[in-house]
Amino acid sequence: MASTFQIPDRCGRSGLEIYVCPMCKIVLRHEEDALLCNTCRKSYPVRDEIPDFLLEDLSQSKDPELRSMRFIDRMARIYETRLWYPIVLKAYGGFRSPSFAQLISIVSGKVQCTKGRVLDVACGPGTYGRRIASPSREVFGIDVSMGMLRQGAVYTAKQGIPNVHFARARVEALPFEDNLFDATLCCGSLHLFTDTVIALREMGRVMRPGAILSVFTFTPGRGGILKFHGGREWSREHGMHAFELSEMEQYLTDSGFQDFQPEVSGSILTFTACKSVFSRKEI
Repeated sequence: MASTFQIPDRCGRSGLEIYVCPMCKIVLRHEEDALLCNTCRKSYPVRDEIPDFLLEDLSQSKDPELRSMRFIDRMARIYETRLWYPIVLKAYGGFRSPSFAQLISIVSGKVQCTKGRVLDVACGPGTYGRRIASPSREVFGIDVSMGMLRQGAVYTAKQGIPNVHFARARVEALPFEDNLFDATLCCGSLHLFTDTVIALREMGRVMRPGAILSVFTFTPGRGGILKFHGGREWSREHGMHAFELSEMEQYLTDSGFQDFQPEVSGSILTFTACKSVFSRKEI
């Protein structure tokens, strides 16, 4: 959903004009119901104002999480209800973990002072991003589930939330130019990415130096099924990685982030980090 007021970038672009080719990183040309790349000649369809940068057949993916996308699409309507999100939090995080509302407040609160553009990675139906959008804060959510994105568009339209945009894209190939965002959210998904460092580096690429990263993920052994060795092994076999704090800090350092500030409740890990003002080559 695009609002009536959009924050222009340094080149005066806004809305669909912000997106670049995820492969070439070249500004795209908007024609009818598609965004076109003049370099690689790829055409990315735009459906209901949601650009689709995934041209692959996810049912054939090697990643089991991506192969299950039809299930995730169908789950979109119950994702934020008592039938799903709160149950998952207690099952994995433990009974002492924050409630759904508390978690949203904790993670979103880390970027409340930020003005400008915020990237919401693996946004689902905009669970976190649409709650921080404002006339001075424009949110760009990306996810691989079109069902989740469409549900997010429904929520933002019904609730009259300004400055929220959705696009179907992978974290490993974000359709944005370098140094565009003033903050990034990554909530409930970092533990599902195939390569944590690649995902973090791509997030860092599109963030401005000093921009804040606010994350909710999991850490092992403090509550829920992740407290038990069998639960951790089962989770890992199903594509979920629970991060030790030292491990997460190293991943962030390797990806060009600094000032790791973790908070643990049960097996739920929330943290902030800042994109380094120096490139990895300079460190």
